[in-house]
Amino acid sequence: MLIEGKYYHPTFLYESLWNLIIFIILILFVRNVITKRGNIFFLYVLLYSIGRYFIEGLRTDSLMIGPFRTAQLVSIIGIVVSIVFIILNKNSELY
Repeated sequence: MLIEGKYYHPTFLYESLWNLIIFIILILFVRNVITKRGNIFFLYVLLYSIGRYFIEGLRTDSLMIGPFRTAQLVSIIGIVVSIVFIILNKNSELY
């Protein structure tokens, strides 16, 4: 996008496309894989956080905490929590 002589990434478009991809992945996952309770939610959090981390890097109006973007820090937390839950849930006997 060209705004006032500068090019910017249309991050809203990237995020919309990423959410559509996540939706398709989750639909295919639900139809083809028997999952344990909570795995679909945490798979969504994982995929959304991964996309959000990269898309936030393209934004020019991010909230910063020191040299770090707040949304990227929250995304890293979402990725770690999701991976931990999925791994722990894989070894549990609850469905």
